[in-house]
Amino acid sequence: MKTIGFAQQKPVFVATAKIFADNMVFQQGIPVKIWGTATPGEIVSVKLGTKTAAIRTAPSGKWLLSLPAFNYGGPYVLRVSTLREVINYQNVMIGEVWLASGQSNMNFAIGRPVDDMEKVLAGAAYPMIREFNVPAQVSKMPLDDLKGGQWLVCNSHNVPEFSAVAYFFARKLYLKKKVAIGIIHASYGGTPIEAWTSKEALLANPDFKSKIPELFNDTTNWAQMQAKADSVNLEKDNIISTAANGQGLGAHQLNDMDSSWKGHDYPVRVADIQAPPYSLIWLRKTVVVPAGEVNKDYELDLGKVLESDITYINGIEVGRSKQLNHTFYTIPHGVIRSGENVIAIRLVSQWGNGQLGSPVDKPVLKSLDRKVMISLGGTWLYNYLLEPELPLGKGYQGKPSALFNAMIHPLIPYGIKGILWYQGEANAGDYEQYKNLQVLMFTDWRTRWAEGDIPFVFVQLPGLQGAKSWPLMREAQAFSLTYPGTGMAVSIDVGDPYDVHPHNKKPVGERLALLAGHIAYGYNEVYEGPVFNQSAIEGNAIRIGFKNTENGIVLKNTAAGSGFFIAGDDHVFHLAKVQLQGTSLLISSPLVAKPLAFRYAWDPDPNVTLFNKIGLPAAPFRTDNWKP
Repeated sequence: MKTIGFAQQKPVFVATAKIFADNMVFQQGIPVKIWGTATPGEIVSVKLGTKTAAIRTAPSGKWLLSLPAFNYGGPYVLRVSTLREVINYQNVMIGEVWLASGQSNMNFAIGRPVDDMEKVLAGAAYPMIREFNVPAQVSKMPLDDLKGGQWLVCNSHNVPEFSAVAYFFARKLYLKKKVAIGIIHASYGGTPIEAWTSKEALLANPDFKSKIPELFNDTTNWAQMQAKADSVNLEKDNIISTAANGQGLGAHQLNDMDSSWKGHDYPVRVADIQAPPYSLIWLRKTVVVPAGEVNKDYELDLGKVLESDITYINGIEVGRSKQLNHTFYTIPHGVIRSGENVIAIRLVSQWGNGQLGSPVDKPVLKSLDRKVMISLGGTWLYNYLLEPELPLGKGYQGKPSALFNAMIHPLIPYGIKGILWYQGEANAGDYEQYKNLQVLMFTDWRTRWAEGDIPFVFVQLPGLQGAKSWPLMREAQAFSLTYPGTGMAVSIDVGDPYDVHPHNKKPVGERLALLAGHIAYGYNEVYEGPVFNQSAIEGNAIRIGFKNTENGIVLKNTAAGSGFFIAGDDHVFHLAKVQLQGTSLLISSPLVAKPLAFRYAWDPDPNVTLFNKIGLPAAPFRTDNWKP
């Protein structure tokens, strides 16, 4: 019987989990597991290449089957069928599959942008690299499936959506192996490691054992509450895009309205002016352009601007950007006038990351013929009370197990070769706890995937000014190296001292690929920098020995200091002098007659000096266990 006025919907008799889609990559060398739902008791058949399998669905309608292992190859069509329906997935490859997970620095996309983004986009023609972006979602209970997602083929159109670290990893691995590389990217900015860890694993941790029962006995629906938080955050985004009180008051115009504003020397950061972490801040600076220098092209160099800005000169918008590493604007003719000009910036701060400039920037308004160079350093006036407050939704993405349940559990048991992990910023305040939590998480994932000690390679946190706990957090991360099949990509030399989200992701991804080559594929090539393994006191000096020195060791960047500090029984560390002697170092200080301990690169943003000959850095290390 038809219902007049309503379009009929085709019945769905068989469906696969959403990880299965056109352009997918299956892991070579292990059975290919495929699962989904169908009518209870129905026979589901699967064919990939010449290999087939069939299974009768359970009373719940669920089904899971395996095809025998494949060698590298493709493209194939994956055919899933019942008597009543057929699904065909096209362009399926057999290659190497890696799961990339973590928080914002793994979530950092190519299009955010990365350094040299235009060059990266132009060269991103790698159809054998594909990425599946797992949709962000939270759940109190483990989910059977994702809420969506698709496999994207790597090209200049799609690659801006790729995780930058994962892309550079995949590209280096592809250029080495010349087989299909699949990245399953599941990350969520600002999230702690416990959100990525299963409830069962957390119950084994003393810090969570007492919290978990109470947390999960709560009847709150995390997904619903997250949806409410997302709605509030959409309201926040709407305010950011529409708030115009400042413009209405003339904050962007050439006038004297800023007489009551406060001032701060460039650079101006949210913490410096005590603005709310989430806020809209107006900044103004008046500059004088000499008479006769108006009818020429100008450029405005503001330095690093975070998180986003709209910039005006004399009331005319000259540009806007979002999360750029360095902000330049070309000034159209007719905007610059003789005499006083007002540069006004409507700055958006989120996560407390709002800032205009960094200490190394030299902001300037300059004519392109270089005859006019007006420094924009010194005092900027600011006001964060003109625009409405930014509401912030209380998200549930940080709850223990919330992301494991919604973004990892639905992927199991899709075959993977290994795991890429870039996380730790959110847990840096409790580095002692993290030492155990990282091990707890990846051993639990290994158990659930049941593929043995699948490689787990992770990124050690880079340098960041003011991040007081990060030296000890880096040490906590390195604790995982005592477990088999693990590797740590050292990024201490490629961070941004003034940005928790460095834009230079290429070396990070490529260092992960070098580690994967060693751990997962047994390549005989240099894969990490010098690794400290022994020391001995020699009079008033300490000799330091290393492993992985076949490629030699070199010292550079020493004009700013050696990076090594030495201490005696007073526990006071002094900058050390370093002598390179073959593949060992001899360090000393005239202020330490009887040395007991030393540290290398043991600061939030240290001077990094120790490398091998191909530029891979040594990780920070120390010989003491003294409390901070």
